[in-house]
Amino acid sequence: MIETERELLETIKAAAKEAGELLKEGYRSDGLANFESKGASDFVTIYDKDAENAIIRCVNDSFPGIGFIGEEGGVTTGTDNDYTVIIDPLDGTNNFLHGVPHFSVSIAVTRHDELLLGSVYHPLLDEMLWAGKGVGAYLNDTPLNMPSARPFHEMLVSTCLPYHEKGNCEISLNQLSVMMPQVAGIRSPGSAALEIAYTSLGRYDAFWSEGARLDYWDIAAAIVIAREAGCTVTDLTGDPAPAHWSSLLVAHPQRHDELLQCLHSDK
Repeated sequence: MIETERELLETIKAAAKEAGELLKEGYRSDGLANFESKGASDFVTIYDKDAENAIIRCVNDSFPGIGFIGEEGGVTTGTDNDYTVIIDPLDGTNNFLHGVPHFSVSIAVTRHDELLLGSVYHPLLDEMLWAGKGVGAYLNDTPLNMPSARPFHEMLVSTCLPYHEKGNCEISLNQLSVMMPQVAGIRSPGSAALEIAYTSLGRYDAFWSEGARLDYWDIAAAIVIAREAGCTVTDLTGDPAPAHWSSLLVAHPQRHDELLQCLHSDK
């Protein structure tokens, strides 16, 4: 990894920590955070906006020409055409609003169209999962090593479920009905970035999504982490680099194809 990219990696980690401090402050304040609705059950708080602005300021201090794609701010074109920072300042806003302690800051960097760097930070646990292409994945300062694959019937898998207008409930229900009898448990905690990154730790054995709508900023950083930890990451057609991520499967290499076949058996 070249020096610029190492500096970028340290910068996004610092930016995630700075944004995380703002989120901790909001989470621990009295009462629920003020919010506005972007759509049916799709909320944004002042903390989403403040956290994204803090990330942009932090990155701009070291890389003033870089471009951004932010969940709240949209696309900001920079003068540096090589790198783009992709930001989800608060992944798990519904959890945050309801006092559920499961949310994260997610920041990725692409080089042209290639996913290069990623950091996913759980501020309440002070857990920083991060990775750079070719340099491995880490939890804080500890390198991640892919755990052994569990038997299919012992696997704990995670997913995202659609709600209101965000996705296709029928697809999710069909896939759940196929998966539920075959694995040890299914979880949908509400922060896709964390769930994907947790697969790198072995806290989950796999993550999949198709019925729920996931935006690129929800998954970009965690995909880098999962791949560097040794997971196989594709969409549900098996494509590792689709033009658009309309579905996702993250799993141990020894279980990926088996899961793919299982999820296709509902068709």
